[in-house]
Amino acid sequence: MTEQAIPDVDRDARTDDQAMPRAVRAARAHAEATAQTARYLDRTGALPDPADVAEYANLLAREELTRDERADALRLAGLDVPSLDADEG
Repeated sequence: MTEQAIPDVDRDARTDDQAMPRAVRAARAHAEATAQTARYLDRTGALPDPADVAEYANLLAREELTRDERADALRLAGLDVPSLDADEG
């Protein structure tokens, strides 16, 4: 079995002066994705039709993608939280 090198996140964060600006951009992208979902919910009726459900699925997928990208960027910038889930910590 080949062992993979675990990156030294602290060292990488210190040597990459673009890590935090990338994290900020990722956080803003996630905030915008969340805002798009909120705007969608504002205009969606009480009984969504299949097109509404499909649009929501796309918005939710974008939120999840941008959340993951934000978490990765923040981890590389030196901000990492092992788990916020009470069952995992």
